[in-house]
Amino acid sequence: MLLGHPDMTAEELARLIPRHSPSAIRNRRSRKGRWSKVRAPLCSRCDERPVWTESPRARKMGLCKGCYLHEMEHRRREDARANALRQSLFKERRRRS
Repeated sequence: MLLGHPDMTAEELARLIPRHSPSAIRNRRSRKGRWSKVRAPLCSRCDERPVWTESPRARKMGLCKGCYLHEMEHRRREDARANALRQSLFKERRRRS
């Protein structure tokens, strides 16, 4: 809301937004800029594409869509390998008994 209305003064915004004083709005604008465009951050893995904001897990991990899908495939393969190893160890213990 603060960055979405650059044409409004800090006092006007303070009346619309509860719990925000005009000085707090001015401080926020001085940090972010009054006319800046809000953009999604870049992917933490490839540093080329923006973070996939539609997916909560990808957004939390800070990954773009391609890197997120690659990571999920990699995790699924690793989980399958770990599960196969766990099952083989379990079967081996059962054969010894």
